[in-house]
Amino acid sequence: MTDTDLHRPDPGLLRAAAEAAELAQEVSGLVSDPLAPLTRDIARSMTEAGLAVHHCAQHEPPYRLGGVCLLAAPAESGTGHGGIAVSWTVHNLLLPDLDRYGTYTGTQQAMNTALGGVLRASGYPVTPFGSGGAWLVTGRREAEAGR
Repeated sequence: MTDTDLHRPDPGLLRAAAEAAELAQEVSGLVSDPLAPLTRDIARSMTEAGLAVHHCAQHEPPYRLGGVCLLAAPAESGTGHGGIAVSWTVHNLLLPDLDRYGTYTGTQQAMNTALGGVLRASGYPVTPFGSGGAWLVTGRREAEAGR
């Protein structure tokens, strides 16, 4: 072992720190209401799956980047069940380009369909939500529900 080997950071520790920081950034803007723990669980699962969690508030600068949008859907909203509405938002670069509107809507549909698969694979109970292809997550992951 050379002297320089002693000063190299452990890549495993760096990766873990980067992942923790990325997850903290993704969940930092989530609301603190009764559905917040479920929202954080879903955000963690989406981040672990390699998907960016979208800042759904239009006034936030990262809004334009798109990604997974998580919104609370209380039982009072007419769904019958409280939960988290999960959908995909396409990057704003496609939105103003009318020539690429088909790409915009096709991407939106494909990613919402894929999100349903990722949510199911992650163990969340999901049902279709609304007419735009979103999913309603009504509970925690099967493995975490028993904790």
